Amino acid sequence: MVTSGGTGAPGGDGGRAEPGLRVRRARRIEELEAVAELQARIWGSWEVAAPATLLKAMAEAGGLALLAWLGPRPVGFVFGFTGRDREGRPYHRSHAAGVLPEVRDKGVGRALKMAQRRHSLALGLDRMVWTFDPSQLRNAHFNLHRLGAVARSFHADYYGVRTDAINQGRPSDRLVVEWFLDRPRQVELNRVRRLAGAQLRVPEELAAERFPAPAAHRQLRRQLVAALGSGMALVDYDREAAAYSVGPLPSSFPPPAE
Repeated sequence: MVTSGGTGAPGGDGGRAEPGLRVRRARRIEELEAVAELQARIWGSWEVAAPATLLKAMAEAGGLALLAWLGPRPVGFVFGFTGRDREGRPYHRSHAAGVLPEVRDKGVGRALKMAQRRHSLALGLDRMVWTFDPSQLRNAHFNLHRLGAVARSFHADYYGVRTDAINQGRPSDRLVVEWFLDRPRQVELNRVRRLAGAQLRVPEELAAERFPAPAAHRQLRRQLVAALGSGMALVDYDREAAAYSVGPLPSSFPPPAE
């Protein structure tokens, strides 16, 4: 998995947790240096890695960085901070998460997100927000189907031109994911998913996970702008159909965070 957040690498982590997997908060500079190094290894560039000094300041100011360990070595991370929506409601803003390729599909990503969820709830935060590339379909499955998050906002070229090994040659289009953490809202969302009839099919080139032509990205972009611009939300991802499920959120839900 490498999903949540800013940098939008490929992933999805639906596997059963590996024996010996541990997730703990990273606070010491050595642990935060490990987070920075993991970013550089996963994305193939130090350009996208948040430095340990910034992560240290974030951690001291109330942000959260988590490291996942298998045995003696760190294999994954997630970090974020508290944000506020336009009406002043606080939420946890997850910026980036990643897992080394050789241990993907072993439950590391899910363990990190569930730990992040527990920390957020302990702080009284009932919503977590991050971004991901809508053409990264393993991430779509993980974020919307396995975690039960939704997406109501889309931004074209959110990060401008990217030159790291994963994002080079791709537009930096991003969906804003909202993960509602309290159980009553999850129950409501399960009802929305059952009733959702419309599907937004991903262009064939993207669904086949080939290196797609720019036209495929532009087609997906147009579809997302049309669907979300009408007030709908992406409430699930159907991996077999290679399609996002589209439906309205109840009026009781707060407006989009970002």
